[in-house]
Amino acid sequence: MAVTYNIQADIVNIHSDTPNHKDVFFVDTNVWYWQTYSRASATAQNYQVREYPNYIKKIRSVNSKLFRCNLILAELAHIIEDTEYKIFCAANGYDPEKFPKKEFRHNFPSERNNVTNEIDNAWNTIQQFSSAYSLIIDDPSAIKFITDLKNHKIDGYDLFYLDGVKTNGFKVLTDDGDFATVPGITVFTANLNVIDSARACGKLKIR
Repeated sequence: MAVTYNIQADIVNIHSDTPNHKDVFFVDTNVWYWQTYSRASATAQNYQVREYPNYIKKIRSVNSKLFRCNLILAELAHIIEDTEYKIFCAANGYDPEKFPKKEFRHNFPSERNNVTNEIDNAWNTIQQFSSAYSLIIDDPSAIKFITDLKNHKIDGYDLFYLDGVKTNGFKVLTDDGDFATVPGITVFTANLNVIDSARACGKLKIR
C-alpha cells in the first residue's frame, strides 16, 4: 500500500520547475546514488534515474548551489555495496538467504575491487558537483537527534541532516517522502505520492 504522508513542508514538483541561480539545495543520498552510480537503474524506478539527474543538470546550468553532508558517504557506500551484492547474486545463482554479504565482501576480491571503484567514482563526482557543509556530532547534537526522532518520522541518517537543512536554509532535493512531513522546509521532488498528497492539502507550490 502507498504511504500516507502528513504533508507539512512546501513541495515543488521538479518535473515542471525551473531552478533559479539563487537556489541553494541540499541533495539527499539517493539522488546522488541515481546521479553517480553506474548501475543505479538495477534497483531504481525509471523516473528516479531520469528526473533527478535531469534536474541536477538544470541546477548546474544556472549555477545554483548544491550542498552535501559528508556523512552521506557512509550511506552511499552501503547502498552501492548492497546493489552490487544483489546483482552478483542474481548473475551467479546465489540465494541471498544462504549467501551472506560478508562472504561477498571478503571472499571475492575482484568483486570487492569493483565495489570500491564504484564508490570512489561516485564520490569523486559528488565532490565535483557540490560543496560540503560542516556537521558536528557531539553530545548536544545527539540529544537534539533524540528530540527530533520523537517529533518527526524520519530515519536516522536524515535526522542528522535536518538541523543543517534548517540552519542553512537549504531547499531539499529528495525522493524521500519523510522530509515532506517536516514543517518549515521546502522539498523538491519527483515522488508522485508526495506531489499528489501535497496538491490535495494545498502544499504544492508552483514557482
